[in-house]
Amino acid sequence: MTNLPIHGLRPYSVDPVRTESLPFRVRLANTDHDLHRLVQLRAAAYGRHVPGMERVLAQPEEDDFRPDVALILAECKTTGEVLGSMRLVTNFQHPLHIETEIELPALFTARNLMEAWRLTVRPGPAGKMVTAALYKVLYEVGYAADVDHVLVVARRPVDRLYQSMQFKEALAGQKIALSNTLGLPHSLYHLPVKDADRLWRQAQCALYPFMAMTVHPDLEVHHHEVTQRFFAAAYAEDRL
Repeated sequence: MTNLPIHGLRPYSVDPVRTESLPFRVRLANTDHDLHRLVQLRAAAYGRHVPGMERVLAQPEEDDFRPDVALILAECKTTGEVLGSMRLVTNFQHPLHIETEIELPALFTARNLMEAWRLTVRPGPAGKMVTAALYKVLYEVGYAADVDHVLVVARRPVDRLYQSMQFKEALAGQKIALSNTLGLPHSLYHLPVKDADRLWRQAQCALYPFMAMTVHPDLEVHHHEVTQRFFAAAYAEDRL
């Protein structure tokens, strides 16, 4: 049986000083209905910025059905409306999607990697807070799963958000024409998970109090359950 690399410690160097309730909850997408609503948001959001992407993303993608994938959604507490989503997958059992597009730099060789794809937030007054909550879940899940680097791809202006969170360019400015985004050029960014807390404090990151100093009970993504999904293929093989 594969051992799950679960950390029991908080991934921050400071203790929380407050508890805050959010107007939405963040949880795993567990049903076909969840997936359908998530896909609707994804298609509409990408379609607003890139003509043709709404049609491309009208149906779930193949990676949405992988047993080792975690689909995360944020939904309004009062209306149930999906406000944000992202797809998390690791290289624990299979290569990442980005590895089908390019050869990754040597920095990532023999490292535990997690890929965040299709991070989408519905426009509106809650958008910034939903984005912050998804970043927090992304980091905490990566830390709990013993990930070395989180990888994301982005175009302007979204790349500025990742830069503000201390994500670093991985390809020295080189762009990637991604096959699943109609060939549009993207930059590849990475966050060194074990250094993130230090980087945020040094940069006096504006989101650090939200990330590290605030407890959010409405972030209902249980790290152990997500990490089990990342190792789903290993469990299946062990039962054979």
